[in-house]
Amino acid sequence: MNNLLHISANQFGAIEASGHTSKIWEELSTGFDNYYVFARSKRNKFEKFKKGKINLILIPKVFNSSKIFVLTSLLLLYYVRKYKINRILAQDALAGGISGIFASKIFKIPIMIEIHGDFYFDFFKEDTLKKRILSRISKFVFKSATKVRSLSSTMTALLNHNLKIDNIALIPNRVNCNFFSPPKTDYEIKNDIVITSVGRFVRQKGYDVAIKVVQNLSDRFNIKLILIGGGSLKNELKQLIGESKNVQLIDWIEQENLIDLLKKSDIYIQPSLPYFGEAMPRTILESMAMGLPIISTTVCAIPGILNSENSILVTPGSVFELENAIISLVENSTLREKIGREAYSDASKKYNWNKMFDLYRKEINDM
Repeated sequence: MNNLLHISANQFGAIEASGHTSKIWEELSTGFDNYYVFARSKRNKFEKFKKGKINLILIPKVFNSSKIFVLTSLLLLYYVRKYKINRILAQDALAGGISGIFASKIFKIPIMIEIHGDFYFDFFKEDTLKKRILSRISKFVFKSATKVRSLSSTMTALLNHNLKIDNIALIPNRVNCNFFSPPKTDYEIKNDIVITSVGRFVRQKGYDVAIKVVQNLSDRFNIKLILIGGGSLKNELKQLIGESKNVQLIDWIEQENLIDLLKKSDIYIQPSLPYFGEAMPRTILESMAMGLPIISTTVCAIPGILNSENSILVTPGSVFELENAIISLVENSTLREKIGREAYSDASKKYNWNKMFDLYRKEINDM
């Protein structure tokens, strides 16, 4: 039997209620007899659901923070033995990954550890006692893994610099260019300059910087910033916006409407800040698939996907650089079109939906 255990600190209900995530499980389950997902229950109890070869095993969430999963995930040792698991995929090195490594060593089965946040590279600085402890634990997990998934060449370089390991598998995120279509063809700015960004209203997205920049530019241009995502910092962002009418906050939007909004946008920005958990936002790839000219900060894996040909890269937190990058694109239609078309070309050729997932499955099966 070929059985995989997928470890996630996320909270779920039934399989059908997991939406897009359950479709990913179905795709990844190709080639396996059974695909087990070990995660936390939204209803805070032990639950199990089955659909085809997908088996969702849920344990009590205890409380909302995923930090508790570092301890509660040790329960997976029981399930690894019970269901004769012979491969493990862990989404986080600490929350679930530590338990996964223990299972890997005890039962002598391979494990892939994924990285979806840049805070590990902050731990590796080891400039406080807490970071030294977390760094040592993280390094133990990464070095003990059969494979460590990297999201870009930049992330691979960061891992090599800090860990000097040879078990890195480069598997970038992917984008469905058929869904995020058709790409932008008209790069002329009509009336207002529309700048868009999609992501939760949390510190790592750097939306406070984006708001300051747009407010600075509002005396010079008819400019509008649309932020889509909702989140814990909404009230703080509202206070920062004040009476300004050129910044719009949207909590949630249907994907079909999102595509329409992106199509009508002139510029996409990703003003992410380092060490708050950013890695490689999928929204960047979706904007590339739409042919949008992109401005982004150089956080974690982002520069391995974006470069001087398909975007403008700026220093995280720099109001001055982000402001000048926007001015450059607003005043140069040739530049907007050049990087927009290059972004679309890269999205369709390098990060194709099926091509990337075939690579993902191959790396898991080859462990």
